[in-house]
Amino acid sequence: MDWREKLGRYLGEHLPSAETVRVQSAGYMPAGASNETLPIDAIVSCDGSEYRIPLVLRPERVEGILAPYDVHRQYRVMRSLARSDVPVPAVAWYEASTEVLGAPFYLMTRMQGETLPLFWYGSASPRLPAVAEMLARIHAVPWREQGLDFLLDGDDSGDPLATELRPWRRMAERAGIEHHRVLVGLGSYLATNQPADARMTLIHGDPNPGNYLVRGNEVVAVLDWEVAAIGDPRSDLGFYAALLAVFGGMPGRAGRTLLSDAYEASVGQQLTNLEYYEAVGLYKMAIVMSRWGGRMGLAYGIDVIARRLDSLLGPTWAA
Repeated sequence: MDWREKLGRYLGEHLPSAETVRVQSAGYMPAGASNETLPIDAIVSCDGSEYRIPLVLRPERVEGILAPYDVHRQYRVMRSLARSDVPVPAVAWYEASTEVLGAPFYLMTRMQGETLPLFWYGSASPRLPAVAEMLARIHAVPWREQGLDFLLDGDDSGDPLATELRPWRRMAERAGIEHHRVLVGLGSYLATNQPADARMTLIHGDPNPGNYLVRGNEVVAVLDWEVAAIGDPRSDLGFYAALLAVFGGMPGRAGRTLLSDAYEASVGQQLTNLEYYEAVGLYKMAIVMSRWGGRMGLAYGIDVIARRLDSLLGPTWAA
């Protein structure tokens, strides 16, 4: 039986008022580098009428650069944010069993809008202030009140760096690179030099422009919450700076990017220690590169990352 037929039958069993439910693939959605994103239409027949409901199916992958995946965690994050002023697609269904599609999955509403290119270069886009303001809005979410304290993963020590990096260290262990000299040296440097003003907020984890859905100059949805965490808000800006350094070919000055400049303007406050938080992002990028390209990816990525760390922190980071 085709997976669409299985999903349609499953939804029909759980929607008692529906006479039938058919599932159709709905075109193409650009694939991300991590979890699968499949646009579908659920066509529900009820009392002689037919209703077409645009949805997105996100099944849980076993392998991938951010494995092990946890779609239930993603579902919970988005469900919690539905009660905030951060716009996210409404999550419509979560199924933990593997019996329907061979993996756990959730469904969310499919929203209309444009995604943005991965990087901003040169002069700032008129959409940049809206993205920066939305990122600041994410960081301002009262995460405990919104029920997001499960992201602490049982650690309420109040250490932003340790809390944020715990799942990344598990990924490094899964990849067998937890003892790599760069991760060990950088991990030690980060733990010793965490800024005194580090604080605990909700962070998106990967706030690159492609994870925002926009109409005009307005952000209508924030997508892809796989690596959402509790940590210092500057970590989001640092991860974007690390992406730019590794993949963009044009690293910023001392951890600064067009996004961090726009963020400063949005919050009305100068950001400090951005080079440290880019280093946090580079720690994560070393793990991403090892998962993406294996030994070759790690070798290339580590070389780029080590040279960037020398520029950001000086040679003492690896001492």
